[in-house]
Amino acid sequence: MTTLFDQAKLMARELQDSDEYKQLTAALAKVKADQASNEAFSEFQKAQREIQELQSKGQEPNPDQISRWQTTAKQAQQLEPIKALSVIEQNLNSTLSEVNEIITAPLNELYLQK
Repeated sequence: MTTLFDQAKLMARELQDSDEYKQLTAALAKVKADQASNEAFSEFQKAQREIQELQSKGQEPNPDQISRWQTTAKQAQQLEPIKALSVIEQNLNSTLSEVNEIITAPLNELYLQK
């Protein structure tokens, strides 16, 4: 199992060296440098964390919390630095999803065997 963890650490370093990670870092820096974007992004993250914390406890957010999250998300997405960050996040998530498919392919094949 040690080699598996070593490989995971190597992949983490490779991720940090990737163009996608560098683009994400630059886009996040632009969000933080723009006061309106930074405030909107922080508010969105706060609302999202509140909902996730409730869900992790097996609770559902109330309609006001959902509405606040949706409103902050909508406002944040209107700001160009956040739009750009979202696109880069989606691209990186797509790449990570593909990597996860490659890593878990042996497990999928194992369960599909007759």
